[in-house]
Amino acid sequence: MLTPFFGELEALRTDYAGMFRRWLLIRLLLASCVLPVNATPLVLSLDQALERGLDASLALKQAETSQEASEAAVGISRSMFLPKLDVVGLASWAQVGSSIGFISNLPTIGDLNFDLSSKGYALIQNSFGNIGLALSYPLVDFERGPLLEAAKALDQAAEARVMEQKRQSRFSITTAYLQLQLADALIPVWADSIDLSTNLLKDAEALLEGGVGARIDVFQARALLSTDRSGLSSARSTRAIAASALARLLDLPAEQRLEASDPLESFPPWPLNLEASVGAATRNRPALDVIRQAQIAAEAKVKATQGSRLPRIGVLLGGGINGDSLKVPVLNGSSSISNVPVVGEVNLPNAESSGSVSGSFYDYGIMLNLRQSLFDGGLSTQSTALARSQVEEQRLLLKQREQLIIQAVESFWHINQSAAIAMKASRDAEIATEEAVRDAQLRYRAGIAPITELLLVKRDRQAARSAAAVAVQQWNFSRAGLELQTGLR
Repeated sequence: MLTPFFGELEALRTDYAGMFRRWLLIRLLLASCVLPVNATPLVLSLDQALERGLDASLALKQAETSQEASEAAVGISRSMFLPKLDVVGLASWAQVGSSIGFISNLPTIGDLNFDLSSKGYALIQNSFGNIGLALSYPLVDFERGPLLEAAKALDQAAEARVMEQKRQSRFSITTAYLQLQLADALIPVWADSIDLSTNLLKDAEALLEGGVGARIDVFQARALLSTDRSGLSSARSTRAIAASALARLLDLPAEQRLEASDPLESFPPWPLNLEASVGAATRNRPALDVIRQAQIAAEAKVKATQGSRLPRIGVLLGGGINGDSLKVPVLNGSSSISNVPVVGEVNLPNAESSGSVSGSFYDYGIMLNLRQSLFDGGLSTQSTALARSQVEEQRLLLKQREQLIIQAVESFWHINQSAAIAMKASRDAEIATEEAVRDAQLRYRAGIAPITELLLVKRDRQAARSAAAVAVQQWNFSRAGLELQTGLR
């Protein structure tokens, strides 16, 4: 009786399984449609990374923006040698009511006199307009010349800073690419080591099952395999970090994956000896030019502060046309006769009148002005002291930077020489340890050598292959550092 029930249950389960598979397929198709466009890795060679990175370098763009600002500052300083031409204008309207015959100090009117008798009243309205040109020019100014000199020096410093930033950006991109290459080179080393450790574990377990092996050999093989797996995980993590660092220098989106197409191979040898490298670095280094130009600018500012104490002479030339309209819409005059017999005082009839007048005139003139500072509270003295301290600061900074450059050149040069020896030694060690591993494997499988011997030679091979990759990376890194310091390629 339960057979049909179980049959229906089985059919229902089959239908649900089919529905689940269809639902899962639809989800996978939808997911494939919404994958980010940058899921495909961007594969670049070193030259491509440099070309792209120098165009997208944020630090380089910032230096170029600073250079544009310094060019604008030069333009501002040049404008101090040019005349200034302004349009000037004035318009006013005024109304005054008065019961006295004299009006004084009216805006745009001046003084007016009216013949008003007692109890008289006048309403005055005036409209005035003026437009003209004013030309001003500083004839003598001992401050503007040094300020222009300082602005030009700072502009040249900004230009040198851009050249230095190009070197720095190139070095940063090259270094990040070398780190990515090193991580890519170490991953196969760890992968091969895992394969060897896996085979070693199988051999140890087989020997133990055959009764000719020891349990400690199995435990040691398992420990070695775990160590190699940890090393591979660390190498992959290092590679991801190196790829991210390079992507940030290239200003790529966060979701864009990056891979290096160039294998880790040694650059050509450095052509200069140590003395020639130091000489090239100190002669042709934009970073030193930045400081030198900043020192020149500071010296010019000393002259500018001293010039601010000297007299300044300027000229002002102006001219224009003026129009004025004066209206008196109300003018009342009243009078009376006093001491009249019988009636005493007799008021005479009021006299009312109005009038207006308008016209225009032109004027022009020239004015010389002289300004000499007598006391400024010590501002110019302290400004001069500040500028002189900046000159000394730049001089010491130049010496310090020269010493740092010499130290960097010597460090890179010695690293390069050491890496050359290390590359040859690591290649020889890699070849020797490959043969040693094969011999140790045969001896262990034959039962004439303990597993400890195989473990030691395997670790030696791992160290030799890693050292070979590191030596090549250090060789390339040191050459890139020498290129940074000297500007040579």
